[in-house]
Amino acid sequence: MAEILTRLRAHGRGLKEADWQQGMGYRAVELAEKRAPHRLELDRATRRRPAFIDERGGHARVANSAALGAAGITEITKDPPGGRIGRDTDGTPNGLLLESAMRLVADVQPPTSIHRRTRGILKAQRLLLSRGITSVGAAVNRGFPDDLRAFQRLAESRRLRMRVNEFLSWELLEASAGLGVRAGFGGDLVRAGPIKVFVDGGAERIATRSGKSVWRTPPAELRELVGIASRAGLQVAAHAIGDAAIAAMCDAVESAGAKMLRHRVEHCLICPPDLQRRLARLGMVAVMQPMAVRFARQFPSATFQAHDRWHFAAHGPLLKAGVPVAFSSDLPVAIDPNPWPGIRAAVEDRINGINELAALRAYTSAGAYASFEENVKGTLDPGMLADLQVYDTDPLGEPRARWERLRPRAVLLGGVTVLGKLS
Repeated sequence: MAEILTRLRAHGRGLKEADWQQGMGYRAVELAEKRAPHRLELDRATRRRPAFIDERGGHARVANSAALGAAGITEITKDPPGGRIGRDTDGTPNGLLLESAMRLVADVQPPTSIHRRTRGILKAQRLLLSRGITSVGAAVNRGFPDDLRAFQRLAESRRLRMRVNEFLSWELLEASAGLGVRAGFGGDLVRAGPIKVFVDGGAERIATRSGKSVWRTPPAELRELVGIASRAGLQVAAHAIGDAAIAAMCDAVESAGAKMLRHRVEHCLICPPDLQRRLARLGMVAVMQPMAVRFARQFPSATFQAHDRWHFAAHGPLLKAGVPVAFSSDLPVAIDPNPWPGIRAAVEDRINGINELAALRAYTSAGAYASFEENVKGTLDPGMLADLQVYDTDPLGEPRARWERLRPRAVLLGGVTVLGKLS
């Protein structure tokens, strides 16, 4: 934790334009203390300046005392629906904000300048291109006005060197529908993507049929949201890890009668056979992160017990059921977006594994299908966009143990070299 606080102090000294500090990416299991920081520990690093740091999975945040004060959070503040305020034994908020409670401080944070957003995008772009990534789904919580503007400015100035499918927050559903935004709205580089909604929470706060469930969006609200989006021609991307959350999304899509919109289940981690069949019947897409298999093995959780393992990350069974399965990294949950470790994890999974070709398709053509772009990209066919990774040798000929270190010699976007050299 000392390393996090040192970085936060340095970050604060370097800021000129904002009164707040925002750190990114702690993970409790990776800290020496094996717990989230406390607000008093942040206070020592940030003093009276409002500050918060995010848990890398995006489901928790720790705010210092000044940020809690700015948000009006005290010992008498009630937990918001779908969230929880962490407290000391005497009831005093300890700074930890879970799920929807994170919004309490986000709602009073001054907006980040377009300049800083642009800098962040360019920094992320360098990492993504170095791993051969040419298309991304920018699944930020709120999305749209500033992020989409930042992407568009970069595209206009020819500094955007990847294709962006910008997710829109559920809060922007009515505005998007009113503006006539539809699934696939936009151009070749920047598109307004699906409406993002959180059905359940993070790994320890998911909605399951067999245990206590945490609902970020209760089933009745989800049904209404999916109905509104479907009538407007908008795709929905639903964060749903547990089987109860996946079932609620299936119920919502079935109620809306919206098979053609390829509504997405993001993560889709605990998915038994009955839900696999429903996803296929409803024309839904499972957007999954194969590294979750490895993570669950390294950091065992009470949520993912052995009796669920047959239904956990069911890549093979989902494909056999006829469900399109697309893979992603879930950056920054996984700190390296390199697809090759994900391919290895999916192939070597002894229970629900798939072959190498199926894993490659999940990272390429299936991703294009999920964003309604299968007719322009995702395969090496005549007339398709030439978005390519180029290697010195055949990656599939390399030992799997070396896949994590694979780096492309060159990356092309639409036939134009955007990283490295071809000769």
